[in-house]
Amino acid sequence: MKVQEWLGENNKLGIDIWNKKYCNNNESFDEWLDRVSNKNIELKQLILDKKFLFGGRILSNRGLNKNGEKVTYSNCYVVTPPEDSIESIFNCAGKLARTFSYGGGCGIDISKLAPRGAKVNNTAKETSGAVSFMDLYSMVTGLIGQNGRRGALMISIDCNHPDLEEFIDIKSDLNRVTKANISIKITKEFMEAVKKDEMFDLTFIRKETNEKVIKTVKAKELFTKIAKMNWDFAEPGFLYWDRIKSWNLLSNTKEFEYAGTNPCA
Repeated sequence: MKVQEWLGENNKLGIDIWNKKYCNNNESFDEWLDRVSNKNIELKQLILDKKFLFGGRILSNRGLNKNGEKVTYSNCYVVTPPEDSIESIFNCAGKLARTFSYGGGCGIDISKLAPRGAKVNNTAKETSGAVSFMDLYSMVTGLIGQNGRRGALMISIDCNHPDLEEFIDIKSDLNRVTKANISIKITKEFMEAVKKDEMFDLTFIRKETNEKVIKTVKAKELFTKIAKMNWDFAEPGFLYWDRIKSWNLLSNTKEFEYAGTNPCA
């Protein structure tokens, strides 16, 4: 059987997706079916009848480990957020690269990185800010290929981070952070300030120097800015963080902490 028979001759999009994402090294449809089903007759028939399909990474990668390839069967991961140090920031970039090379997408949160202008103990004197490192992570995402396609990356930041406005604006520059989606972790406190049209503090305390950076904004104006940017550029997205933290399968586990969200969200 050919993939055109399985998906339908007129299903140009489906055929194109299969060829570019799921077919490996020009294998035939029957070879692909044998690989992803592990030649299980019952499973093959279910796939042929379209009564069962694996997730995308499995449809792409299952069986490739037998050829010595290092692959993943999961679509997306959340990488441990980088700490506020050069070593941690670039270590995070390495983790992204390795995960992308296995075929997975990643989510990272940059809320622990100091805001622009915060003092640092090196020749730079002050940091370029959390948002500046988004370009690094976006570049890594574009560099690491996944059988003809790039990786997927979601970058998030707290709504009370002093670099929030810069984060909101970054997608208006079509030449920056082109290989990542972005979202803001919205809290109840921020939304209450929006509803009451109150001032809202964007605050960061840098552990290394104990410096406290505070930027006070009008919550409603900031919310309106986010909405307009989303309307014009489809980003940033909203992550209602209090709901996410309390409505999950591990919400009663004290040792568990949500670190961020992946692109599948």
